[in-house]
Amino acid sequence: MVSLTKMNKKGGFVDLFVFMIISFILLMFSGVFIYIGTQTETVLHEKLVEDPVFDFANVNESDVLDNTIDKFNSSLTLLYWLVVMIMGGMIMSIFIGSFLVQTKPIFFVAYIFIVMIATVVSVALSNGYERIISTPEMVSSFEGFTAANYIMINLPVWIVVIGMVGGIIMFSQIGSKDSYAYSGY
Repeated sequence: MVSLTKMNKKGGFVDLFVFMIISFILLMFSGVFIYIGTQTETVLHEKLVEDPVFDFANVNESDVLDNTIDKFNSSLTLLYWLVVMIMGGMIMSIFIGSFLVQTKPIFFVAYIFIVMIATVVSVALSNGYERIISTPEMVSSFEGFTAANYIMINLPVWIVVIGMVGGIIMFSQIGSKDSYAYSGY
């Protein structure tokens, strides 16, 4: 069995950027799917139920729509929690990855610069996200993402906290029993 500390993982410095980008893209796709689903349901109800174009024999279009599109839209509410769980999983993977990284203490300065750059990038992402979700067309699609909206609107704070905790975890192992990895043996 291979020990987790012997994995020789060298990454961990770009995890904050991956977290920001994947979270932003995941929220955008989820919000757009919900928007498309509600718009499709509205248009189909207008066209098929209120203004029937086709005369189907003994078919209630409203029941058909309720059993198909309405159930699909109801299943999309799962995205509200799924997105938050994926974001939480990425945060946990940053912490676990920081624990498994064996790095030299000199890289602490570089890590601080990376966290600062990630914070600046997160400000732009947060402002862009806030502008997108505040448009009148998208308000109803994104209002269910309560926890994810909180994380994305306060993304700079989250990035600083996650980056600093990850850095503390990564660089606090310097005096541990695995310090032989730094000596080059």
